[in-house]
Amino acid sequence: MGLFSKKECSFCGAQSGLLSNKKLADGNICKDCRARLSPFYDLSGKDTVALIGAQLAYRERNLAELQYFQPSVAVGGDYKIFVDMNAGKFAVATERAMREGNPDLFDLSGLHSCSFFARERIVKGDENESDRFDYEFYLRFSVEHPFLRSFSCRYSGVTVSSKNRIKEEEARKIYLGQKEIKTGFAAFFSGVDRRATEEYLNQYALAQDMIDALTGAAASFRSGQGYVPGAPAYQQPAAPTYQPPIPTARDVNFCPNCGARVDGGAFCPQCGTRL
Repeated sequence: MGLFSKKECSFCGAQSGLLSNKKLADGNICKDCRARLSPFYDLSGKDTVALIGAQLAYRERNLAELQYFQPSVAVGGDYKIFVDMNAGKFAVATERAMREGNPDLFDLSGLHSCSFFARERIVKGDENESDRFDYEFYLRFSVEHPFLRSFSCRYSGVTVSSKNRIKEEEARKIYLGQKEIKTGFAAFFSGVDRRATEEYLNQYALAQDMIDALTGAAASFRSGQGYVPGAPAYQQPAAPTYQPPIPTARDVNFCPNCGARVDGGAFCPQCGTRL
């Protein structure tokens, strides 16, 4: 007995040591049984044996249901959204997990929201290297589910470098400022690697395509318009490319030539470019 003694798993009876065992509120769970839980479930030491046992039973039912899951829509990057309009179900998984794993099936009618967010890490360069910007792009889901209320998945990531030195707060405004990103004016900032900005905008466009596909399918299913008997198997669509809006004299905020702020008029007061 003691700290390093093996514990018996409350679900399969296997003996597991300190590193492979997870303590629950009233029992233990081994690493093999933990691997059977939902990939989006955050296991806590406050979870009870009854709660985890119920989830393991649900996961067995989910695995059986996957045999009849036939998606007609699949969009995304590393992770994809798979939608079966006939069954009114969707899954969020990699291609491999969809083929070989046990991804959770969610009801389209239970989808509350899906949103995009990015995580940023700036690695400062030295006299020989430019600053590096690491971005990971995520989707956040809110669902009705017996064991999950919300979850997030990383669907893509990108690393870019600035051609010119810029301050960290400027980078945050350019890359994470939702107003600038949505209107496309971020691409007009001067002193910034435009390729980096375009990479972010393309990822944003991809996320919006994924969100539109999922929420559109959910809306169609709720209205009864999404049911198509014998729906064909999915075909992966081409990756979208962000197309910034064409600015006009009425809505231009920044000059496309020099990046100066413009409050109106037909010409840039800084460089004279026609707007």
